[in-house]
Amino acid sequence: MIWDRKAGRYTGTLSKITLLTLMSFSSAQTLAQQTASTGADAKPTSADTLTVTGSEPAAPPPKTMLNAGASKKDLERRKASHLSDVVDQISGTSMNSLYARPDVSIGIQGVAGYGRVSQQLEGISQNFTAFTRDIGQTGSIYVEPQFLQSIDVTRGVNTSTGTLGSLGGSVNFRYLDIDDVLRPGKSLGGMVRGSTGFSQYANGQKPSGAAFLAGRDESWDVLLGVSRSKNDAYSVGSNFNQGEMLNGFHATNLQFYDDQNTYYNSAENCRYGGVTGVSGGFQDGLNNCMLTPQRLQWLKQAAKSGALKGTERTADSQMLRLRHYFNDEFNQRLDLFASASHSRFESDQKPQIKASNNGTDAEWFGSPWSVKNELDSRVISLKYQGEFSDLINPSIQIYHEQQRRKQGWLGIAGSYAYNQPLHYDVDNQSNGIKLANSSHFSLPVVGNWRLDAGAELRREKKTVDSLSEEDALQKQYAQWGLTYVVPEWDTDSRTITQSLALNLSTDDDGPLKISAGVGFQHVAMDVYSPRYLSGNIGKGGTIPGFQPLIDQYISAGESYADATEKALEELTAATDAVKIDPSNGNGYTRWVTDNQKHHYNLKSGNLAVQYTLPGTGLTPYASLGYGERAPTSGEMYISGAWMRQAFIANPDLKPEKNLSLQLGLNYHRPALFTESDDFSAGVGFYRNRIKDYIGYGPLWMSNDIIGENGGSAGQSVGSVNNLSAVIRQGFEFNLAYQQPLFYIRSNLTVPLRHDNKMCSANSPSGNYYTQSIADDGTTTITRGSGNGGQSCYSGWNWMETSQIEPIRGSLTAAITPYHGQLELGATLIYRGKQRAAYWYVKDAQPGSAAEENSQQSLPDHDGWITANLWPKTFKVDLFANYKVTDDLKLGVYLANLTNQMDGTTTSMGYNFYPGRTLTANLEYRF
Repeated sequence: MIWDRKAGRYTGTLSKITLLTLMSFSSAQTLAQQTASTGADAKPTSADTLTVTGSEPAAPPPKTMLNAGASKKDLERRKASHLSDVVDQISGTSMNSLYARPDVSIGIQGVAGYGRVSQQLEGISQNFTAFTRDIGQTGSIYVEPQFLQSIDVTRGVNTSTGTLGSLGGSVNFRYLDIDDVLRPGKSLGGMVRGSTGFSQYANGQKPSGAAFLAGRDESWDVLLGVSRSKNDAYSVGSNFNQGEMLNGFHATNLQFYDDQNTYYNSAENCRYGGVTGVSGGFQDGLNNCMLTPQRLQWLKQAAKSGALKGTERTADSQMLRLRHYFNDEFNQRLDLFASASHSRFESDQKPQIKASNNGTDAEWFGSPWSVKNELDSRVISLKYQGEFSDLINPSIQIYHEQQRRKQGWLGIAGSYAYNQPLHYDVDNQSNGIKLANSSHFSLPVVGNWRLDAGAELRREKKTVDSLSEEDALQKQYAQWGLTYVVPEWDTDSRTITQSLALNLSTDDDGPLKISAGVGFQHVAMDVYSPRYLSGNIGKGGTIPGFQPLIDQYISAGESYADATEKALEELTAATDAVKIDPSNGNGYTRWVTDNQKHHYNLKSGNLAVQYTLPGTGLTPYASLGYGERAPTSGEMYISGAWMRQAFIANPDLKPEKNLSLQLGLNYHRPALFTESDDFSAGVGFYRNRIKDYIGYGPLWMSNDIIGENGGSAGQSVGSVNNLSAVIRQGFEFNLAYQQPLFYIRSNLTVPLRHDNKMCSANSPSGNYYTQSIADDGTTTITRGSGNGGQSCYSGWNWMETSQIEPIRGSLTAAITPYHGQLELGATLIYRGKQRAAYWYVKDAQPGSAAEENSQQSLPDHDGWITANLWPKTFKVDLFANYKVTDDLKLGVYLANLTNQMDGTTTSMGYNFYPGRTLTANLEYRF
C-alpha cells in the first residue's frame, strides 16, 4: 500500500496488522491519546487483507474527558488573539497568564506552574518561569495563535518521555500542517489569514495576520508561515453588579489619588485588615479590603475614560515545515520543524485611578507600575520515522529550543530601591534527542497489543542577569564607601535529564481498552556560583565563657593582660572547633558560593481502562497515575529581597509527588433523534494529591543555631519550602449535540473546595543546633533532632496553593444553515467567585490591629478565613462565520457583548480583561 499524497489517500492492499503498524505513533502514548487519534470505530473484517481506497480515515470514537482539547474547528470559530479565549472553553483547564502576554501557562484540574503540567509545542517541552502573581511559579510556553491547528489536552498522569517530570497532565500545541494550507489535489498554494478590530468597538485590535506558502512534489513537502500582530492598549469592561463588586473585589490592589495626587488610603471597608503573616513580611499578610461605593463609581468612570495603559502588545512569528519522503516500502520520512517568535508586552501591572473635580470624575492615572517584558522563543526539530515491520517502527528526533526573556521594573515604595530600574533577564535553552519505537503484536486469548518505548536525553542551560533590590542597595553602599555583601537573586545552572518510558496498550477495535505505563527520569543539576547565607555550625560542643577563662588564668598566676590574651585565644579555638568554616567572618553564619550539585531519580506510572458497553453507547473509564517533579534551581536558590519580602535559599527541597485519579462515564449516541445527528455527554471526577508541594514557606537555614527568637536570619523568613499535601479535586461535565442545522456544546468544571493547610518543616535539611548559655557565659551547642517541627501559615498573593478554584463553564450554540456554509452563534462563559483561603495564625499577630480593622469575625484560635478577590462573571460572545467558497472564509466575533468588567488579581495589582471587542476575520487559500 502506498500513500498517494496528491490524491490524498492510500492505495493498494495490506494485511490488517500492517495497517495498524502504519497507523502507529513514534512516541509512547497513553490510552487516552490512542483513542483520540486512531480509527477505533472502523468495522472489523474477517478477511486477511483490507483494500483501502477512501481519502478519509475512519471516524474516531468520541473522546473521553481524559483527552478532550480544542480542535481545528474550535480555533477557527473563535479566531482568538489570545489563547485564554479558547482554553477557558475547555473543561478542567485554566490560564495562569495575563491577557496581554503571548506566553501562556495551562492549568489542568487545579494543577499548574513550574512544569507541573507538561507543555509542549509539536512534542517539544517548554516550561520556563516568569514573574507572575505567584512569584515566578508559572511555567510558560510561547504559542502563536495564528499558527495553531489544535490543542491536545490529556488529564491526569500519563507516561511518555515528553511528560515525565510533570504531575498533572499534558497539553500539546500543534501548528498548521501542509494539508491545512494546500487545496485538495494541488501541489502549490498558500493561505492568508487576517483580523482587525473595527467600528467603535475595535478596542485596541489593530490589523494583524499571517501568510503561508506551501508546496509538494513526489518527495518533498514544504510550508512557510509568517505572522505579525499588534494590540494597542484596550479599554476594560465597565458593567458589573454593584452589590457583588462591593463585597467581592480586592480593592487593596488598586490605588486611588485626588486632584493633588494625594493617595487615598485603600484600607477601608475591610473584610479582614491588618492580619500579619508568620514571617512578618510585606507580601504574606492580609488586608482584604473591599471598594467603597464612591471608589466603585470611580473605577467605573476610569473604565469608561479610555484605554488602560500597559495592556498593549506586539508580536511577530515565523514557522517552517520541511518534509522529505523516501517513497520506499518502509514509509521512511524526515520532518524538519522550526519556529521563531518575538514579542514586547507588559505584565503584573498595578493600575491607578485619579479622582478629579472634587471627586465627581475619575480616570486612569498615568502609566501603572508594571514589569516590562521582551520575549524571544526558538524551536527547531528534525525527526526521522520509519515503519519496517510489526515490531520495528522507530523514530529519532533531535531538537533545540530557547526562550530568552528580559524583564524590567521600578523598585516599589518601601523597598531598598524605590523608583530605581531593576531587571531580571533569563536565557533558557536546551538541546535534546528522543528515541522511540512502536511495536504491534498479537497474543493468544488477549488479542492485539502495542508496546511504545521511548528514551530522551536533554541538556538545559540557564543563564541569569539580574539587578535586584539588594544589588541596588549594594551600589548605594559603595557610593558611601561601604562594603555590603548581597545574595544572588537567581543563578546560572546546567541540567541533564535522562528519561525512559514504556507503555503497553490494547491495539484493536474491541470495546475494552487498557493502557499501562512506567517511566524513569534522572535529573542531574549543576548550579553555578550561587551566593546565599547559611549556618556555620558543623558539630555540637561547649564554648567556655570569656570571664571564667580569664579568672582561670589569673588564678594560675598570669597577669591580667596575659590572662585576657590567652582566654581570647582559647575562646576563639573553641568557637572555631564547632564551625564548618572557621575563616568565615560572619560568626555563626557563612556565605556559600561554591558550585552546587543535585541529583534526582523520578518515577512515573499509570494504568488506564475504558470499556464500551455493547449496544448502549456508554463508556466508563478510570485512570490512576503517579508522577514526580524535581525542584528547579530557581526554586531552590531564590535569595534576597523582592517586593519588600526577604528570601533565603533552600537547597534541600525534595521532589513533588502526585497521585492522580480520574473516574468517569461517557455516553455517545449517533442518530439520537434523526439519522444525521450526534449526541455525546460525559461526567468525570478528578483528584490530585500532591505530596511535598513546593510553595512559599518560612524555614531555618541549614547548620544554624536556633534559639528562642529563631535562627540567624530571624524567627522565620520568606522562602520556598516543601509543604504538606495539596489536594485538587472536582467534577467535569461535558455535553454536545449536533445536526446539520445547528449544534450545542457545553462544559462545566466544578472543583470541590479543599482548603490546603500550608505547613512545612522548619529545618528541611534536618541540620540545626540549639544552644544554652549558663550564668557564667558558658555556651553549650547541641545537635537538634528531626526537622525542627512544623510551622503553618498562608501563601496569600504568592502561590497557587491558597487559591479556591472557581467554578468554570461555557455554553456554545449556533445555527448552521446553507449546508453549514453559514454559522451564527453565541458563547456564554461563566466563572465563579475568585477567592483565596488564608490560614490565620493567632500567635503571629503583634497586637489588636487585625481585630480592630476586620469587619468579619476572626477565629478565636488558628483557623481559616476567606479572602474575596473578584465576584462571579458572566460574559456573552456572538460570532458569525461564512464559507463563501471552499477557499474563502469570512467571520466576525463580538466578544464580551455586555461589556462586563472582568479580571484577576496579581501579586500587587490587577489583570483587567478587555471590554466589548468586535473583530473581523478572513481566511483565503489560493
